[in-house]
Amino acid sequence: MKPTLLITRRLPDRVLEAAHARFTVTLRDRTDPLSPEELRAALRDHDLVLPTLGDRFQPEVFADVPQPRAKLLANFGVGYNHIDVDAAKAAGVQVTNTPGAVTDATADIALSLILMTARRLGEGERLLRAGKWEGWGPVQMLGTHVTGKRVGIIGFGRIGKAIARRCHFGFDMEVVFHNRSPVADPGLPARQVEMAAAMAADFVVVAVP
Repeated sequence: MKPTLLITRRLPDRVLEAAHARFTVTLRDRTDPLSPEELRAALRDHDLVLPTLGDRFQPEVFADVPQPRAKLLANFGVGYNHIDVDAAKAAGVQVTNTPGAVTDATADIALSLILMTARRLGEGERLLRAGKWEGWGPVQMLGTHVTGKRVGIIGFGRIGKAIARRCHFGFDMEVVFHNRSPVADPGLPARQVEMAAAMAADFVVVAVP
């Protein structure tokens, strides 16, 4: 008999197909987080649970289900602060996450926001959709260069470093960063600085949990 797996939100079809091949799957096809009763039922009625952000497995949930059937919370996502790991461990439930899975996607979005800000892309898009675009003019929607500017990155973990690589190698930007612990090897030309110096950069990106 296959182990039972509760998936708390709809996931991509390929993920669901792989899950069905290995487990007896219960798919909760909704977008809202699990309710307190659903959290308790997840631990009580399934062998494995695939939760995600917002599904708050806190100490009181484990206290209400002192001998959970579930032995694994396989979190869909890097962050797992919605799961009390100590309470899970005390109840005999392992917790896993997916470190690195969204590093490139998050860094791409950060760079997109830098470009949107510098080149006023959001303003231009709204102007176009409102039917107010009247054609090119020499001073219309002037932005600022990204190439050669200084970027300050707050938090220099996997995502912070991925953003730095894009900025340095893609746009020849000077990279400074602030991190709560020393970074021995940034992996590219970059300087670790105090928070005030990072915040004084031309562009500031926050890459912290």
